[in-house]
Amino acid sequence: MDTFYDQTLVPRLLFSLVAFAIAVGPIFADFNKTHATNPLWTPHARFHVVWQVLSQNGISLIILWLLWSKSDDYQTHIWLAAILNYVWGASFYATLSSMKIFDGSLKDVNGIKPFRFNIFGKIYLVDTNLFGGTILMIINTLGVFLVAQ
Repeated sequence: MDTFYDQTLVPRLLFSLVAFAIAVGPIFADFNKTHATNPLWTPHARFHVVWQVLSQNGISLIILWLLWSKSDDYQTHIWLAAILNYVWGASFYATLSSMKIFDGSLKDVNGIKPFRFNIFGKIYLVDTNLFGGTILMIINTLGVFLVAQ
């Protein structure tokens, strides 16, 4: 039991990083004038963004508990943590792919600026949500790959 626990240290750290990032990142990105207190947003939209951030914080706490609490079933806890991280990613990409239905957008006029990448003299702008979400899902997938070994 302890051997398995030790062998999963790196995947548990990776899953923890993802859970922490999807809990803390939106607090800084969304609890400010670009989202939760944005005067251009309707009060109901502001309600939903706060609800979404707080819900994800609760789920992230459960993920961290699954990863770091002692259990006779470490493997189930680790897989549940990975799956819960993927739920966040799947909901992000489902929302992204359905934005036309509800006239959504990845950014607001007064929102966070995109990342700028200069690749061989050509400038590429990448939305911070898309960039961060993709990196976090790659990290989660690496953790899954390591657990499955």
